[in-house]
Amino acid sequence: MYRTSRRDLLVKSAGVAAAGLVTGSCTAPKASREAAPLSSAPAGQADWGTLRGQFRLEPGWANLALFYLASQPKRVRDAVDHLSAQVDANPLVVPTGMRLPDGPTGWPRVREALAAYIGGRAEDIAITASTSIGLGVVYNGVRTRPGQEFLLTGFDHRAQHMAADLAAEKRGARVRMCSWFADPATATAGGIAAAVGNAIRPHTRVVGITWVQSSTGLRMPVRAVADVVRRANEGRSPADRCLLVVDAVHGLAAVDEDAARLGADVVVAGTHKWLFGPRGTGLVWVRPEILDQLHPTFVSFISGGGAAPLSPGGFLAFEHAFALPVAVAMHQEWGRARVAGRISELATRAKQGLSQTRGVTVHTPMSPELSAGITCFSVAGRANRQVIDHAATRRVRLSALASSPYTRLGTAVINTPAEVDTAIASVAGFAR
Repeated sequence: MYRTSRRDLLVKSAGVAAAGLVTGSCTAPKASREAAPLSSAPAGQADWGTLRGQFRLEPGWANLALFYLASQPKRVRDAVDHLSAQVDANPLVVPTGMRLPDGPTGWPRVREALAAYIGGRAEDIAITASTSIGLGVVYNGVRTRPGQEFLLTGFDHRAQHMAADLAAEKRGARVRMCSWFADPATATAGGIAAAVGNAIRPHTRVVGITWVQSSTGLRMPVRAVADVVRRANEGRSPADRCLLVVDAVHGLAAVDEDAARLGADVVVAGTHKWLFGPRGTGLVWVRPEILDQLHPTFVSFISGGGAAPLSPGGFLAFEHAFALPVAVAMHQEWGRARVAGRISELATRAKQGLSQTRGVTVHTPMSPELSAGITCFSVAGRANRQVIDHAATRRVRLSALASSPYTRLGTAVINTPAEVDTAIASVAGFAR
């Protein structure tokens, strides 16, 4: 009951802020149409075209790589500008109090907004500038003894690999790489959980997983993995406890789940991707029962107990960080279930179309329960760079990781079915 009422209050107050910002420093044409809220659509229908009007996307291109670094919606841009003007006028406003049109903003409001969105408590959230920094804070901070290990897989992002490697080198620990499946396209939740359980050893200190893998598009069954980690911890002392750390950057705001209720010990995510938050913003959520197992790495400028001391301090882009509640409120207004449903609908369209294309292999599971907004595929006899370059000649933007042979097609909530079809056609033409 408390969480529901808190969310309602957040949506209402930030909705007021968004309305005030829309009528403020607007530079884009047709501002009144662009700023119309999604809720103006008939009941039960989402006006995705109006939502898309909030974004300054490159005309004439089908951009299916918007998850790399989010294009900023107008409300967020206006919020950043509104706060930036205050800092420019009087830099001392940062410690004394910056304001959005509906009232003060700062670290307490940012943490409260994120807590409402992920289903947790504000005091359990640390603020970072990105997922990579958050992973560094976590792995460097875990109390680790020589001989203990961090358990990862090759499909996790390089940022998690490097964070674990650097921490292990300092602590006399090691990183062990395992595989949770033979083929991501045919993986099952039960098989993944069993593989994780079989890999855990008495000296395993961290199991690091990725909620939605950017290299395969596979969505890890976090709850099932959390269950096997919990069983592995039975009878262990706190110093020997196996911690479940989740890189959640491609699940946050793309999956209709409370990230703080997945069963993980730590959840790390940038908020400048699927959440459309200001660039240079991110979070670390820590289950309070294991907070004493993490050392702070940097001096923090956020006062209070809980996870606050884990937040790297220093002079930051405060106008970006303190505008984050506006992005959260936008997602609350749109409805997380509707957003996730739209992303999944477009992803399913992409997977089905690509799988029916001769010469194309889809490597992301077809099941919506084991995938989200990233579809990975390959074209027989073609390198991913060739596929991406050919698509660009058709004014389609695709992407790939340097460490992966797969090409990626991302379906953000502001993409359209027509854009997905255009991308599929460009791939099909090249595959022939």
